Amino acid sequence: MSELRDTFVKPDAALEGANELGAAGAQLASAWSNVGAAINTLNGGKPWGDDEPGNEFNKNYLGGDQPAQQVLDLLADLVPLVEVLGPTVKGAVEGTVDTDEMVKTLFGGDDK
Repeated sequence: MSELRDTFVKPDAALEGANELGAAGAQLASAWSNVGAAINTLNGGKPWGDDEPGNEFNKNYLGGDQPAQQVLDLLADLVPLVEVLGPTVKGAVEGTVDTDEMVKTLFGGDDK
C-alpha cells in the first residue's frame, strides 16, 4: 500500500509533456534570436539621431542599468534556461524509469 509521501509518474504522459516543453523552448529561443537581433540592429542604427539629444536619449534608454537594457539582458539570460527545460525534464523522467526498472530487476516484482 502506498503512503501519502509516495510519488507516482506516468512516464508516457510525462515524456509527452517534456517533449512539448522542449518544443516550446526551442520555439522561444528561435523567436528571441530573431527579435533580439532586430532590436539590436534597430538600436544600432541610432533611430533617435546622432545629435546631442539623440545620444542622451539612447544613453538613458539603453545605458548600462536602464530598464530597456535590463530587459534585453534578462531575456538573453532567461531564454537559454527555458530552452533546456524540456530536455532536462525528459532526462529526469527517463532516469526515474530506468531506476525503477533496475530496482525491480534487483529486488523483485511489482509488489516490492
